[in-house]
Amino acid sequence: MKLKNLLKISLIIFIIQFIFINNLYICNADSVQKKIVYLTFDDGPSPNNTDAILDILSKNNVKATFCVIGSNALNNKGTMARLNELNMGIIPHCYKHNYKELYSSTEYYINDLEKCMKAINTTTGKEHKYTIIRMPGGSYNSVSSKDVLSNIKAELKRKNLYYLDWNVDSGDASANQVSTNIIQDNIFNESGSYKIDVVLMHDLENKITTKDSLQTIINRYKDLGYEFKTLNEIEPWEIDYLISKNILNR
Repeated sequence: MKLKNLLKISLIIFIIQFIFINNLYICNADSVQKKIVYLTFDDGPSPNNTDAILDILSKNNVKATFCVIGSNALNNKGTMARLNELNMGIIPHCYKHNYKELYSSTEYYINDLEKCMKAINTTTGKEHKYTIIRMPGGSYNSVSSKDVLSNIKAELKRKNLYYLDWNVDSGDASANQVSTNIIQDNIFNESGSYKIDVVLMHDLENKITTKDSLQTIINRYKDLGYEFKTLNEIEPWEIDYLISKNILNR
């Protein structure tokens, strides 16, 4: 009798383990097959161009993430409210986009970042839980000294903040006005090589050609079978992947 009970228990344990491992395999397989794109816009919001970009995103039922300058947020509260209402991703960029001041010291950078966070909270009416930020110029910019940049990164990690770069550059910041052809060529040349694409764009008022290129960019990623997400929706496996590709916490 005892032997029969032991056999039953062993069989039940085996079945449970089989189901668990099989489900785990399916989940991992889904993650491997899934392709994600994060459309990111730096340096806004601006009074007209950001809203025009939001119109295109809404028309396509596509989400994006906006890396916000705090002073611009305070000057464009209506656009910030719209970003919030449309459930777009909002992450801190900086409060004042002055590279020389911003990277003058670790203390200055962190104070500026915290001021940016407060501006976002004020304009959205929400106490956001920040996990990801983007450093102006990227985490390996040539403006800051290596020592200051290294200390800033260490402090961000101490605060449990990830710093995000990109692996697809639209090139819209290479000049005051970059043609739509160049932007679209950059996207077509760089897109689709990664399981997760993080696309760098800008939504300043003068970046009209970025807005004009956006529909083509969206169509490109739809054709490639990518899922559009905001950084608010990022999953643990995506964080691990982006770290392994030197796009997060480089």
